[in-house]
Amino acid sequence: MPLFTVTMRSGTTAAAKDAISAAIHEASVSVGYPEDDHFQRFISLTEIDLRISPRYPDLQKPRSEDVLMIEALLSSGTEDARKRSLLSAIVTRLEAAGTDPNDVMVFFGEIDRLNSSFSGGRPALPVEVRS
Repeated sequence: MPLFTVTMRSGTTAAAKDAISAAIHEASVSVGYPEDDHFQRFISLTEIDLRISPRYPDLQKPRSEDVLMIEALLSSGTEDARKRSLLSAIVTRLEAAGTDPNDVMVFFGEIDRLNSSFSGGRPALPVEVRS
């Protein structure tokens, strides 16, 4: 399951969004999620609607205008090691796609499968995650 929400400033090109999408999906697959488990949404906000501290908590250089705020909604009980691996993979792949790691913020949330449905009003089934 992860469901990724990427919030960014307005003006990002379709090609840049495609590269970001591909990097996040590759990261997800690299930590064991199925190839066809691909759920992402992009939210673009104007500068007035996306206010991010440029140096919090202790950044040596300020974040750029290309900052990405990524929320990854995972199934309840996802192991901490998998979250750390996913975080590392996201940052690494986004950097390879041209995003400064300084501009990548990632937040994990968890949801019980009984509180979600992928279609047809059926509760979400367990996802077989590779080790």
